[in-house]
Amino acid sequence: MDTTIITGVLGNGFTAQDVTFRNNAGPIKHQAVALRVEADSVSFYKCRFDGYQDTLYAKKQRQFYRDCEIYGTIDFICGDATSMFQNCLIEARTPMARQYNTITAQKRDFEALKSETVLQNCSIKATVDLEKSDNVTM
Repeated sequence: MDTTIITGVLGNGFTAQDVTFRNNAGPIKHQAVALRVEADSVSFYKCRFDGYQDTLYAKKQRQFYRDCEIYGTIDFICGDATSMFQNCLIEARTPMARQYNTITAQKRDFEALKSETVLQNCSIKATVDLEKSDNVTM
């Protein structure tokens, strides 16, 4: 399985505002990260993360996301970071056949580090395509 990574953040204290991070590989490429973050004290404000499997790889350290939009299919928010998502829109896309939607997953690559993913006041929805598909189970 190939892994495609579009953008990586390694600089501590990095901040982004009104930026779209997108991976156009589509669902057929499986793991197609739009953004990988490995820095401490980073923040994202009004950003969009657009992909399918593993869209946002919050790999490690402390990360803060506010008023962001995150789109994906499988484990689309993943990693071992201590991350806070506040007032974000999280939308699940239509997965491929015999796949299912999973929003968050921890990879546990760094077992000695404490990590958590907090979703505070976030909206979790299905995209219009997913709502219309036969894959939706409520």
